[in-house]
Amino acid sequence: MRFLVFLLVLAAGAATYAVGLALFEVGTDEEAVVLRLGAYHRSVGPGQYRWHWPPLETHEKRSVTENIEVEFGFRTIPGTNPPEYSQRPAEKTMVTADENLVDVNFALRYKISSLRDFLFNVRDPQTAIRDVAAAAIRSVVARYPIEMVLAKGKARVEAETLDYVRAALEEYGAGIEVINVQLQDVEPPDEVKEAFAEVTSAEQEGARLVLEARGYAEKVVPGARGQSEQRLNEANAYRSERILRARGEADRFNAVYAEYRKAPEVTRQRLYIETLEEVLPRIEKIVMEQGQSEKILPYLPLVPRGTRP
Repeated sequence: MRFLVFLLVLAAGAATYAVGLALFEVGTDEEAVVLRLGAYHRSVGPGQYRWHWPPLETHEKRSVTENIEVEFGFRTIPGTNPPEYSQRPAEKTMVTADENLVDVNFALRYKISSLRDFLFNVRDPQTAIRDVAAAAIRSVVARYPIEMVLAKGKARVEAETLDYVRAALEEYGAGIEVINVQLQDVEPPDEVKEAFAEVTSAEQEGARLVLEARGYAEKVVPGARGQSEQRLNEANAYRSERILRARGEADRFNAVYAEYRKAPEVTRQRLYIETLEEVLPRIEKIVMEQGQSEKILPYLPLVPRGTRP
């Protein structure tokens, strides 16, 4: 009887153990694949518990929502706070289109989009991602001069590298979704860094001088244009005035000439009188009775007019 009880307990324990081995949990952010005799059998989506039948079946599961970062040209040293980095010169040194060397550190972020493809289509997904990304960044950097890579072309380099990596991994069926490529440090090698700093400083100084020149031009040119317009307007006004005055004088002369032709003597006398009326008020005059001028000694007024006491 005791032996029978022992067998029942042993059977119950074995059954419980078997059930424990057969059940496995898949988290809400995970995906699992079940392998039967080492080959893919089925995929299992998120849920609390799923079944499989060991030892014939085993399972693999991964997070499909976690963003995984891969570092190129540098590595974050574990356990350092704040983070410290070790450099990888062989990874980060690249050649630009104008045959200059540049050090490029960048990070790639991805997540698993299909666990089946991730596990079975590529022998070593991590190595594949690293090799594809390294080839992509070198290919893109080689198409641009160093000035573009160091400064204004960074966003273009990131975008083109991202497209290159996505296309390659999709062709491989790697089951990977690349989220972004972000350049970290982009700088010339240490051997020529000082020379590049001087060039950059000169370029910035040149840009500053150009901006100052443009500002000065924007300040001076409108004033010069205004003065030019003012002088042109004054010249046009003076021209119009002279033309009108000349026409008026010509018309006046023609009118006088017409009157002269009608009565020459009268017109001549009138012109004489009008001339005297215009000239006499401007000269100093002495009026004497007739016959008295012989009794006065003639004199010449040498003192300038207006200076007598």
